[in-house]
Amino acid sequence: MKIFLSWSPVPPDPPFWKWLKLDGIVVSIGLLKQENLLERATLRGLHEFLEFDGLIFLDSGSYEDFIADKKLRPKTPEELLALAEWLDVDFVAHSDIPFVGKNKTLPEEEKWRLLEQNILNAKIAYNWAKTRSNRPCVVYVIQGWNQESLQYCCEALAKLNANYYALGSLLGLQPDEIVKRVCLVREIIREKPKLHLFAVSNPCVISKVRHLIDSIDSSTASISGAMKEIMTPYGGRKNINKVKRRINCDCPVCKKYGGAIFLQGRKGKQNYYNQLRKVHNAYHLIKKLEKFK
Repeated sequence: MKIFLSWSPVPPDPPFWKWLKLDGIVVSIGLLKQENLLERATLRGLHEFLEFDGLIFLDSGSYEDFIADKKLRPKTPEELLALAEWLDVDFVAHSDIPFVGKNKTLPEEEKWRLLEQNILNAKIAYNWAKTRSNRPCVVYVIQGWNQESLQYCCEALAKLNANYYALGSLLGLQPDEIVKRVCLVREIIREKPKLHLFAVSNPCVISKVRHLIDSIDSSTASISGAMKEIMTPYGGRKNINKVKRRINCDCPVCKKYGGAIFLQGRKGKQNYYNQLRKVHNAYHLIKKLEKFK
């Protein structure tokens, strides 16, 4: 099982790969556009631009669009795929439509219309991929808001006989429901294709589905670090103001800077300490998840 860390330029995440050994990162094309980095990245390729030689998984930007109404994702499936090719990434999610944010509250009829659009976008991506080499590898994202819709979408995408699928719209679901959905998807796509889980790093979930999945990604390290939380070597997260004593930590940040992860920093320097916390958290997150590999 490969572990991808979400890397965001908004606010800037640290270059985790300069501190830690990573399988790969997930980068949203929408956030690259938001920070006006996309044009520069396409000129050089995202690997060279970020100085990262691991795997890069390009997200379609749909999550930000539907959660925060940013309207930053490429306008067509073809535009997304062309940009992914220019960026020279390893994987790209097809132009999917997740059922998060405002999409969760839509009428059933509208949800089914969006699901059909998701399936059509996957077919467009599949036809595009047939005319290209194996890079970038298109990952076809299975979406749904309940078991019926998830099964319908999964059965439609399974007919593509693709090499890599992903499961989306898992935000806010209970662990048992996530496990149930993973089992359903794996039963439909069968054993051969790879399966990625978007934004799932709960050890309770991973321990139950690790034999069914091939990769996951997580933004937990970044989010918690920005919220002034640290992950402890013993599990759990604590706000820096509630930690009563210095922890014994072997992460590269604590080895180099001692207790810097507990500092908030003066105005203008707070992001610096947030970044140190993010690296610290990423170290412990990966260490915990590697037990399930």
